[in-house]
Amino acid sequence: MLFLASCGPSRETGKDAAESRESIYRRGHQLYLTMHMEEAENELLRAAAMDSTYRDPLIDLGSLCFDLGMKEEGPRRVDRFRKARNFFARAENLGYREAAAYDRLCEICTELDDAHGLLKYAKKNAELYPYDRQYYNLGVAHFAVEDWAAVVKSQREASEKFRESQYTGAYYRQMGRAYMKMDRDQTAERTFAAGVQAIDAVMAGVKKNGGGTASAEYGRLQDDKIGMLLLLKRLHITYREAEKLAQVERQLREAGYSK
Repeated sequence: MLFLASCGPSRETGKDAAESRESIYRRGHQLYLTMHMEEAENELLRAAAMDSTYRDPLIDLGSLCFDLGMKEEGPRRVDRFRKARNFFARAENLGYREAAAYDRLCEICTELDDAHGLLKYAKKNAELYPYDRQYYNLGVAHFAVEDWAAVVKSQREASEKFRESQYTGAYYRQMGRAYMKMDRDQTAERTFAAGVQAIDAVMAGVKKNGGGTASAEYGRLQDDKIGMLLLLKRLHITYREAEKLAQVERQLREAGYSK
C-alpha cells in the first residue's frame, strides 16, 4: 500500500527548534568574532527573535552595538549605545550578571550621560563583586549624582579594605574632592595628605615586588599622587599657606611633575 506524504507544513520538535536557534547563534557569533558586523548582527537578531529567553545572542548583540558605537559619532553613536544598553539589560533580566557586563553597562551610561543609570549598575557590580575596582567605580558613580556623603562613605570603606590596591590613591582623591564640594576644605587637606602617604607606601611595595616604575599599577598610583598634590596646591594658594605651598611644590617636582 502506498502512503502519500502530507503536503502541509511540518512542525519542528522542541529539540529541532533549539538546534536551529543554536546553529543560527553560533553562525552569528563566529561572524562577530571575525568582525563581519552587519552579517553578525542579522544572524544574532534572528536567533534572539526565535526565543525571548535565549540570552546568548543578547550578550553578543550588546557587545556588538557597543563596539560599533565606539566607532560612530553624533546621533548614530548614541543610538548604538542605547541599543547596547537594552540588550545587556535584557540579558541581565535573564540571569546574566557578570562583572564584565556591569562594567560595560557603566561605560555605556557614562557615554549617554546617564548618571543615575551609572550608579544603578555600579551598585550592582560592587554588591556582586566587592573588589577594589568596583569600589572605585562606585565612588565615581556617587560623585556623578553629587552624593558627596556617599562618595566619602564608599571610598573610606574601600581605603580601609584594600590598603595595598592600585586604587588607593583614587579612593583618597575622591574623598578629598567630595569634602571640597561640601566646603570642608580642612578635612579635604588632611585627606589628601593622608592619601599621599598611603600612595607612597603602596608604591614602595610595588617596587619591592618587582612591579617597577613602568608598570601600569605604578603609573596609576603616580597619577593619583600628582592629582592630589595639585589639589593641595590649590588649597594652599587659596588660604595663602606659603610654607605648605613650598612643600607641595617640592613634592610635585620629586614626583616628576614639571608644568
